Amino acid sequence: MDVARYLNECRDLVLQQITETIPKTSRYRPVLYDLVLDYPMREGKALRPALCVAACRALGGRLEAVLPSAMVLELYHNAFLIHDDVEDGSEQRRGAATLHRTHGVPVAVNVGDAMLAMTLEPLLDNIRVVGLGKALRILRTIARMARESAEGQALELDWIRRDRWDLDDTDYVRMVYKKTGWYTFMAPLLVGATAAGASAEHLGELRNFGAVLGVAFQIQDDVLNLTSDEGGYGKEIGGDLWEGKRTLILMHALRQASPAERDEAIAALARRRVAVEANGSSSHDFAGAKTARDVEMVRSLIERRASIAYARSVGMRWAHRAAVLLERTRGWLEPSVHRAFLESIVEFVIARDR
Repeated sequence: MDVARYLNECRDLVLQQITETIPKTSRYRPVLYDLVLDYPMREGKALRPALCVAACRALGGRLEAVLPSAMVLELYHNAFLIHDDVEDGSEQRRGAATLHRTHGVPVAVNVGDAMLAMTLEPLLDNIRVVGLGKALRILRTIARMARESAEGQALELDWIRRDRWDLDDTDYVRMVYKKTGWYTFMAPLLVGATAAGASAEHLGELRNFGAVLGVAFQIQDDVLNLTSDEGGYGKEIGGDLWEGKRTLILMHALRQASPAERDEAIAALARRRVAVEANGSSSHDFAGAKTARDVEMVRSLIERRASIAYARSVGMRWAHRAAVLLERTRGWLEPSVHRAFLESIVEFVIARDR
């Protein structure tokens, strides 16, 4: 199965939908809608709309029945990225400066808000596209996804704000289930399957598959943040350490560290990252700022405690569980190129390099 080709074809379809949704002659185009296109037009996987399309088509649904909802998921994803970059103080996204670095925080936040606003009409138009019942069920899934994602983000931000490190792998999985699992895997699969008319039982099986695969995906994302090369990853290498993210890798390293190493690492991680202004300037020399030396010290601890290898092994176990759950759908999800994509995505999630 050519996963990259399937992803690219879905991405092209969804980008066309987004472009057609944007007002053509609006006076607000240069100050808003051109910026709405910024993140979507950067090189990306379009994983969420592809999963949505695959779930629908694998169940015999029409492409036209699912494309508006797939576009909605991509708009949500990019809006979340913009807001997430602001909240984390990230400097890079998909190989270029984040939107708030280039245009300032107020503009970036407004662009993200506009993307969320643009999702409402397509969801209402689903009444015409797939009928009232399916449209309402899709809307309910999207509403649940948005709430779960916000709760997951709130949980992580609270850990950072309160400088909490008394966390274990179970805490991490709970956060990932909400923040990543719902909007990256569960919602796309559920929306696509709903558009095709899947039963409640089959929806439940797909939801379980997506929840487990979401954990594997996030673990691999955490690994790539520390191991990828600058050109291929698309985000800032080591950004999780600069931002103090609570990853499985860091949790393991701190558990394995000596008391002195743990205290030193936690002190370094607690230091605030200096915000970068829209013009690229910053005040890296103010007292108490996190430095490159701090980040390298934590990275060295991770290497000494083999924490990346640990995370990889845990990610593989979650991916294996996902494969088992998908295999159980064989009785009702018949062979097709779309099912083959879902099968291949399990390996793709854990083997990807970006």
